[in-house]
Amino acid sequence: MKPNQIARQYRELAIKGATPVGLIVILYDMAIESLSHAMREMDTGNIEARTVELNHALAAISELQRSLNMEAGGDVAKRLSDLYDVARAKILEANIKVSKQTIEQLTGVLSSVREAWLMVEEKTAGQLDLAQEAPRLVRASSAPAEQEESSSQLQWSV
Repeated sequence: MKPNQIARQYRELAIKGATPVGLIVILYDMAIESLSHAMREMDTGNIEARTVELNHALAAISELQRSLNMEAGGDVAKRLSDLYDVARAKILEANIKVSKQTIEQLTGVLSSVREAWLMVEEKTAGQLDLAQEAPRLVRASSAPAEQEESSSQLQWSV
């Protein structure tokens, strides 16, 4: 099996098992990785490969923007939408001007936002772990008669 196939299978498994916030982190990873590959292609002078990588980064950014819930997200969603608009413009500018500096700056910004999402993912995962653990803890502490009664009444939703 080729390394690209292994990486693709790993990515598919990660996506299938990811939380909604985890999917956001994966999209950031894809955009950042594509930007990195585009810079490498700038060094080699491969215009076609550079364009493919930048188009892939654009697709990831577009998916991030489509995933925003403007009603529930309020000001944060609006600011992220603005960031994604600027990111798309910078990617197009970098492709036209063949500017590694523009891509490096954008990669830095996207990496910072990715780290923030990763912290949200970690906090959310901790809450989900606690929610899954709580019914087991409640049942273990109940008396046997209470256990049967309480287990039929426990209904958790996360």
